Amino acid sequence: MSTTETHAEHTVAEHAHGEACGHETVAHDDHVDYVHDGHKHAPHGDHYDEH
Repeated sequence: MSTTETHAEHTVAEHAHGEACGHETVAHDDHVDYVHDGHKHAPHGDHYDEH
């Protein structure tokens, strides 16, 4: 089985996920993903990876 990760269409500068961002959080390994428009975003440098 393979998994594919793509970069989200917006950057951290456009929307910073965090404690008060309003998106549902999901624990994922050693970080937190944020549910955004039906998919999960994981912070990665200056952008988000989609899970």
